Amino acid sequence: MTSVGASEQWEMEGRRVAPLLDGLCAVVIAAVDSAAATSLALGVARAQGQRRRVAVADLIGEAPAIEALVSGDDPHGISDSFLYGVSLNKIARPMRDADNVFLMPSGTEAVALETVYANERWRRLAAGFHQVGALLVVVANPATPGFAALCAYVGALMPVGGTAFPVPPGVPLIAPPSSRPEPPPEAVTAADSRAPEPDVRAQVKRAATARARAAAAENASSRRTRLIALVAVLGAVAVAVGAFYPQLLSRLPAPLVALITGRTPTPDSAAIVVPPTPMDTTVRIDSTVPSAFPVDSVWRDSTGAPMPGTTADSARAPSVPLVLENPADSVGAARYAVYFATANTRAAAMPDARIRALDAVALSPVADGDEQWFRVTVGASATRAQAESLLTKLRTQNIVGSGSIVSVPFALRLERNVTPTQVPARLADLAARGIIAYALLQPAGGAHVYTGAFESPLQATVLADSLRALRIAPVLVYRTGRAF
Repeated sequence: MTSVGASEQWEMEGRRVAPLLDGLCAVVIAAVDSAAATSLALGVARAQGQRRRVAVADLIGEAPAIEALVSGDDPHGISDSFLYGVSLNKIARPMRDADNVFLMPSGTEAVALETVYANERWRRLAAGFHQVGALLVVVANPATPGFAALCAYVGALMPVGGTAFPVPPGVPLIAPPSSRPEPPPEAVTAADSRAPEPDVRAQVKRAATARARAAAAENASSRRTRLIALVAVLGAVAVAVGAFYPQLLSRLPAPLVALITGRTPTPDSAAIVVPPTPMDTTVRIDSTVPSAFPVDSVWRDSTGAPMPGTTADSARAPSVPLVLENPADSVGAARYAVYFATANTRAAAMPDARIRALDAVALSPVADGDEQWFRVTVGASATRAQAESLLTKLRTQNIVGSGSIVSVPFALRLERNVTPTQVPARLADLAARGIIAYALLQPAGGAHVYTGAFESPLQATVLADSLRALRIAPVLVYRTGRAF
């Protein structure tokens, strides 16, 4: 069997087991044989990419199968992002010949390092995929220091291949294929077509005998009934088709399987399937508690200097409860935006001039457990279709590599009914004070000036406190209007 044939077989196996990841948003796929893990991961990505966005991260290091499918000539990758701060949106590139699948290559430096594997940023990244319903597939080497921490951060592990390796305790195992997948009958015939004819006949006969014995062992359930029906229809080739019947069922949605079989389908005999676990099980700290976040993460501008008018005492002042001013505007809110990036410091998240030139750019401090993060979103659309159109445009212009749509209907309004001609000056004045603001044109003709974009009112508390320290009175609202 050639190496190319083995890679194709592992990719086919990845397609077969892909439905087992339907309930997950992040998984580590690992094997002693890195080529097998990579090929299986690509098969999973292709299958899952038919219904949601998927990203495959190469922690093997210049995995040939991944490198061959990366579009463009940008050498940056995971190592550049984790070690030097290059944006993940920059390194995620569309996979050739696969819609909705993006590849994150290893990059210009080695990735098989504990500083990369055991980086807590994986937990944040997995939580982000969980938030938007996408899938993160991390291809890793189990022998690399920090592998256990990586699995714990990502939240699930799919071991691949017949060579065992220590499995990190407490990490859910998802459908581990135990050995190299058996090639389908067509592949056997094609691969062995160059062998002497007697050998081909002997192999086919042995395969047919094995399948016949397997079929004979089936009980008189509905599966056997359907298998016999296939035999009647397909004649001499029915045994081969019957061998793949469970695989065909595994590709179907669970409700359809239940409809066909009259019962819940059992998992593959080689699988250990466990319920998906939340990507973030940390007990969240109330953002109104003064000590919940580091003062520096909120009260410094893009240069790292303290924002004017803020002091340690003002930073620790109790939060003033936010009251939503316009609850009646929830239906028409400009709730949808394009998720651009997240960083754990305000300076690192600060968008560059090209991004700042886009419409409705929001830099929002958001909580993740006891950590403070800064999220950048672009756009403000009343419908998801409009946001998808914006995302497509940003991808075409190579402004974002992957991107996703988030629902962030809430914002802090700073001014209302500003004359459109005065908007640039108002935004410039706010920027000089370290405030990233944007304006949305209202139906009556004026513009409202906002800052931040949040999923919930509680998320806006931290930013509201920092604005009050600057003697600005923010108003929590459903953001309305459209971009200029």
